[in-house]
Amino acid sequence: MRLGIVGAGEVAQRHAAAATQVDGLAFTAVTDTAGDRARRLADRYGARAVADVDGLLAEVDLVVLAVPHAYHADLSLRAAAAGCEVLVEKPMATTVEECDRMIAQIGDRLHIGQQGRFFAQVSAARQELERLGAPLLYLERRSTDYARADVPAWFADPALAGGGIAMLVGVHSIDRACWLLGGKLEAVAGSVAVPAGWAVETAAAMTLHFAEGLRAHLTLVDSPDFFHETTIICERGRLVIDGSGLTVGDRRVVEVDGDQEYTASFRRQYEALLHGQPLATPDEGRQAVAAVCALYRSARSGGAPVPLR
Repeated sequence: MRLGIVGAGEVAQRHAAAATQVDGLAFTAVTDTAGDRARRLADRYGARAVADVDGLLAEVDLVVLAVPHAYHADLSLRAAAAGCEVLVEKPMATTVEECDRMIAQIGDRLHIGQQGRFFAQVSAARQELERLGAPLLYLERRSTDYARADVPAWFADPALAGGGIAMLVGVHSIDRACWLLGGKLEAVAGSVAVPAGWAVETAAAMTLHFAEGLRAHLTLVDSPDFFHETTIICERGRLVIDGSGLTVGDRRVVEVDGDQEYTASFRRQYEALLHGQPLATPDEGRQAVAAVCALYRSARSGGAPVPLR
């Protein structure tokens, strides 16, 4: 399968590195509004840098969209109309309406890039949960760094990003909670913090309300020190997922190299796609976007739970 990547930023580089490790997948072409950046990425992996999206679509079978969030919907539809499979980076889109349009017009050729499911420690956690009994409490804390020198300017532009930290990385946390807990997400409550001079939030706290009465509490903050830790308390024990592995009770079950595992998660996602194994579905992608939008409505109304739509 011939792979084309739209965008040549940090995430696109991970896609390219992972794709070269997958049998049956050939990184063929890349395009970016910054032509020099596309050429550097193409040269590194023996692909071709093409001038525009139409040129790329003519050469590939599978398109990865690694571009600002606001472009996801229109580019997905354009790629599908050209006969390509589409893997769109999270978030699926910036509004529920755009997600619905994508689902209606693309169908089973649309895949959502929630590669966080493919971390070894996350996959192992899902298996461990089967023997720990019913989950009782879910807690996650995660950071990102808006002050990094290489952060794209569009991250802080609500028109392009669709929001701040909740839309940028919160969709990963929401998807992880829903995938691990397996329940139906019904409502979201929470609050956000928009610093002076900013147009998007750089911190957020949310509670996910599931149909069975279970709650998942997620905290997202802007920090130069990276952390990402998920704790799940169950009837017969607890587990902790962190950037370097999985701990169940007092046992270290999985240990990984965080940076290598990040690229490996993209590779496993591609392998699953090529072999017809489950990825995040469009409905699940829509659910994550709907949850972020519900958070924003909750924050504006004083933190009351807002049902998903």
